Amino acid sequence: MNAREYLASLEFHGVKLGLDNIRHLLARAGNPHTLYPCVHVAGTNGKGSVLAMLDAMCRAAGMRTGRYTSPHIIDVNERFLIDARPVSDADLDASLGCFRRIAERMTPSPTYFELVTAAAFQLFQQHEVDLALIEVGLGGRFDATNVITPVAAAITNIDLEHTQYLGDTLEKIAFEKAGILKESVPAVIGETQPEPLGVILARARELGCPVRRMERDFRFEMQGPSANPAFTYRGDAFTLGPVTLGLPGDFQGPNAALAVALAECLAQTFPQLDSRAMLTGLRTARWPCRLERVLDAPPVIIDIAHNPAGIRQLVRQLPQCAAILAVSSDKNAAEMVRHLATVAEPLILTQFTGHRALPVEQLCAAAGSVAYHRADRIEDAIRLGMRAATADRPLVITGSVYTSGQARALLVEQYNARPLQF
Repeated sequence: MNAREYLASLEFHGVKLGLDNIRHLLARAGNPHTLYPCVHVAGTNGKGSVLAMLDAMCRAAGMRTGRYTSPHIIDVNERFLIDARPVSDADLDASLGCFRRIAERMTPSPTYFELVTAAAFQLFQQHEVDLALIEVGLGGRFDATNVITPVAAAITNIDLEHTQYLGDTLEKIAFEKAGILKESVPAVIGETQPEPLGVILARARELGCPVRRMERDFRFEMQGPSANPAFTYRGDAFTLGPVTLGLPGDFQGPNAALAVALAECLAQTFPQLDSRAMLTGLRTARWPCRLERVLDAPPVIIDIAHNPAGIRQLVRQLPQCAAILAVSSDKNAAEMVRHLATVAEPLILTQFTGHRALPVEQLCAAAGSVAYHRADRIEDAIRLGMRAATADRPLVITGSVYTSGQARALLVEQYNARPLQF
């Protein structure tokens, strides 16, 4: 069994919240996560987009960046970006091999996420990054990434997700995500709902974190067509924009504002991160499968919306469309179907390949009285969807990162879709 096969075998260990395993792995490797500054971002949706835009700003300022996100779309290397490029197979295999040797002497064994998180921290040390941008995997307080003491942290928003692990109210989930806050570390908060916001602010006060809040300390405007609007940021110190964002969709407005607010915090340490770099980063950021148009004839759009909040955001951007939906087994499938059905004709229900998939028969049952077509495989769903799509009725593929990745690979291979670009 090689290092990749060993890593794949850890998927069946499931989710295990806690920091003991990751601390042990990193300690045996010399604690690489302590050797460079980090930014830490938690939240329900938008984490990856915030970091993609912040990454582009930092690179425009001449900084060497490492970015860790999850899950990947097609290949695990995508989780570890050095200057927006996935690490090489050789580098990743060497790091996985190092941690495999440590892991095989551990009881209990680490999870998949713990091992790849440890590898990310080591790879960023080896590539001598100026700044590492770290996305929380699940929750925050007991997430494996929460061994770092960042130079700045952000919480994007709070919605119901992973309730079996994080709790069944917004306040409980906010408490878990606020677990990334560290003593005296600046925090940028995108959440505005009073109840979860109150939980986050209470934790920030306990820790003495300087806080910058959306709609109090900074705000944004989006003008123009919803698919490609112009963004303007207004903070206490300066105004930035208008600028057309590299990431499409007006739902990127809050994410762009958080990225700029984080850049303002970082500029005290990295003065080269000036307004020119911020504007360039906002304009040039790329993040695959986020309202991404991968084909033009017929138009095909892929979006990773993987929970009801994400589907609601997506639907606001869409015209009438043909739509393919496949979701993970731990999601509120009925609500996702209900929202997508408001713009989808036809709505094609299917399943992705893998143990996390909700079987298509269960997805169809969740649809209730909603009209749908069933396809047992993504390949079949795409074939149906491509026949239904027209120049005025795009095909939209959504429901999960796994759905997006498998569909993306098929579209590249069989329909000459554009390859991934970070």
